[in-house]
Amino acid sequence: MLIFNLHFIVFIIMALISSLSIAKDNLSKIPIAQNPITVAPTVKKPTRTPVIKNSTTTLMFRKNSDNWSNLEFVKVGTIATAAQICKVFSHPFFKGPKNYRLLDTTNGQFRWDGIEASTLWIKKKLKDANAKTRGLGLDENTLKIADKNFTACLKKIKIKNPKLFNFIKYRFLHYFKDNCLEARFKLKKKVDDNGNITEERIPLKKSSCINFNYNSRDYSYWNSTTFVLMLVWKEAHPVLSTIFDKGNKVLNARLIKQNKLIEQKRLAEEKSKGERQKQKELDNTRKQLWFAYKSRNKTLMEQVYNFSTTGKLEGSLYNYWVEYKKCVLSNGKKTVDNRKINMTAFRIYLETKRNNKIKTISSDGKFYFSTNEKISIDRLQNAWKLAFKKCPGKTSRF
Repeated sequence: MLIFNLHFIVFIIMALISSLSIAKDNLSKIPIAQNPITVAPTVKKPTRTPVIKNSTTTLMFRKNSDNWSNLEFVKVGTIATAAQICKVFSHPFFKGPKNYRLLDTTNGQFRWDGIEASTLWIKKKLKDANAKTRGLGLDENTLKIADKNFTACLKKIKIKNPKLFNFIKYRFLHYFKDNCLEARFKLKKKVDDNGNITEERIPLKKSSCINFNYNSRDYSYWNSTTFVLMLVWKEAHPVLSTIFDKGNKVLNARLIKQNKLIEQKRLAEEKSKGERQKQKELDNTRKQLWFAYKSRNKTLMEQVYNFSTTGKLEGSLYNYWVEYKKCVLSNGKKTVDNRKINMTAFRIYLETKRNNKIKTISSDGKFYFSTNEKISIDRLQNAWKLAFKKCPGKTSRF
């Protein structure tokens, strides 16, 4: 009887186990929506990668925080599109043939009153947004999109207006390398089992047209970093417009001054040219008169006066005497009436000047003749005796 009871108990236990197994299998076939069993969700640890909203348009700067383990970024503005960047260069400052060398520069960078508004504006906006104000803490997406738009604008300008492109390149982007505008590739060679070589162009990472590191990310004064940041920052464009208004005003004022000086110089040159032409004509006339005078016979009075002032009877090109009226002679500079010379006071003598040159003087104290040429005193005295005999002068008691 005991044995029978044990067998019966074992049978009951096996039946229960079998029933539980069947129930488990049936439960697994019930749809999830009808399954009354719920599973607790797995809690993930928060990631340290910052979430960037509107990544195609938002200008993100690093938040002003000392928490280096979890970098956070804040929105400070909007990234300008390529068209908006290019519109900045439609300002009159960039148009027409102008001499930009008239503007002041420091280390190759433009300087004029009001240009520092760029730095003041950037600092103000970063402070208002609670972003870092030291260096440029731009997030990776902002740099990537800004470079894409900036590159697209430069490509367009280079094709449509090469002169403007070069002006921007050499005056505003001292770091710039043209290769950032084109896609770069490297060639990879392959060979098949028959020895045929093929080449594959593998794209390389694009070189950025923006290089804030050139100025150590320093925007505390006007430089390429400041300029490019203002270009890719849409809200900064009105500030840029005001800055270039002031620059254009300075440039135009200096152009007007330069043009005025150029015009004055031109007029002075024309006047000088006219005077030179007049002098040339006068010299030609003088030479013609001199050749005519030299070739004709001279009167006694002309010879005496020429000899007294040049040492030569015919005189010289720039000093010869013409007796245009009896006893009255002129050399073009002064006129002498020989009859008014005081014969009593008339003397001929030698005089040594400070330069040790000896002059031969003929004078009555009022009328004065002299020559640096070495001439005979006796000959000069005889000449004046003949002159006074021909045209007697005045006499006095002493």
